[in-house]
Amino acid sequence: MSTLPRRTLGDTGLQVSQLGLGGFHQVEIGQSLVTQIVDRYLEAGGNYVETARSYGGGVSEIKLGRALQGRRHQVVLASKTGQRDAEGAWREINETLQALGSDHLDLLLYHGINDLETLDRLAGPGGAAESFARAREEGLVRFVGASSHWPLVLIPAMERLELDAVMHWVNYLVTCNYPEIYARVAPAARQRGCGIIGMKPLGDGYLYRSVEPAFTYALAQEVDVLACGFNSLEMLEADIAAVMAWERPSDAALQQILADAPELGDYVCRQCGACHLPEADLPRVFELEGKFDQQMIDGRPTDAPDYALRQRLNNWFDNRQRAIELYKPLCSRVQALLEQNATLPACPYGIDLRYKLRMAHAKLAGSGKFPAGEFHF
Repeated sequence: MSTLPRRTLGDTGLQVSQLGLGGFHQVEIGQSLVTQIVDRYLEAGGNYVETARSYGGGVSEIKLGRALQGRRHQVVLASKTGQRDAEGAWREINETLQALGSDHLDLLLYHGINDLETLDRLAGPGGAAESFARAREEGLVRFVGASSHWPLVLIPAMERLELDAVMHWVNYLVTCNYPEIYARVAPAARQRGCGIIGMKPLGDGYLYRSVEPAFTYALAQEVDVLACGFNSLEMLEADIAAVMAWERPSDAALQQILADAPELGDYVCRQCGACHLPEADLPRVFELEGKFDQQMIDGRPTDAPDYALRQRLNNWFDNRQRAIELYKPLCSRVQALLEQNATLPACPYGIDLRYKLRMAHAKLAGSGKFPAGEFHF
């Protein structure tokens, strides 16, 4: 029987299955189902189990610890702490080990380093880095990593925190909204020998219609493991099937996934660069729109479930204010383009660039002047 393929996590030497079991959604289900999911995951050859102290206030760790009882040796076990000071981090490290029923973690991650101020606090005197180092020295932790919802922060974090692994988003919507991940963050990680843990291959469920192409795209981004959340056996089976069926796609096939993705349609900018103008960097404008609301608010009629999903996810990462600040140098140029009714290039993906530019400008400039018929978010 075939099993999930494995890769080496950076220079750690840890062999990890390409499909990882993320612990966030274990909070939502009972112990019996968590155990069934772990049973099936291990049976399929999965061996990377990751959670966080903050998931349900430790509930995820407790459930996974119970499910792994007697089988700890079969997995690469990882957790995260969001504590920023040494005392808090040390407390959570020990609470995590107790909840998981283990004497050590294979990987401990700093949870959500989203700005340089947080990085300074972690790495400074009395910061959590002191407890991470102590945990390593005492054999409580083998390797150290970090996750972020503002990916560029991971570049200085790799050096200052001596990271062995980084965790960032990997999906085709992220390609459109955070192109710096693949252009800068992932190459920097590889250069340093850091393992790459991909999260949200289905975009927090937004890409639910496209499981197979989403996994095809994500695994092609050279991640070592995809940490996936599933709260049902059906979801787990779909993810297992997608990973086991994976074959490396050609560049043309990856571009076709971007072209055909129903979630991108004729509104989301693919960052192909065809609309760049000397007067204004339109791909950058649309990238910042992606950081503002993931390019999910498009002003078009949709059904109730899709509308609810977009409303829940569009500011999931809380990066709106940053996008607005980064847009300020572009604002007057875009305003001039719109006022002059300037001719815009044709988009190879069929996007109405004038409509989209007006939408993006209204969001990022805070004018509230949306194209006719636009609903307000």
